[in-house]
Amino acid sequence: MNHVTKGIVFVLTGILFLLLSFILPLPTPLWAVILSASIILNCAGTAFLIRFIQESNKKEIK
Repeated sequence: MNHVTKGIVFVLTGILFLLLSFILPLPTPLWAVILSASIILNCAGTAFLIRFIQESNKKEIK
């Protein structure tokens, strides 16, 4: 999997967890786990997408 696909999958999964934390009535510990997983996945996905953008900018400069 390249950086774009990984990044999009991570971000979409993070958004899914975020929506689940809003929609489902969950106990507080489980809500905290889902919300923290959402934050981590969104940050990781953003990092993959930024890495892809940086690599494509380096290719354009050459």
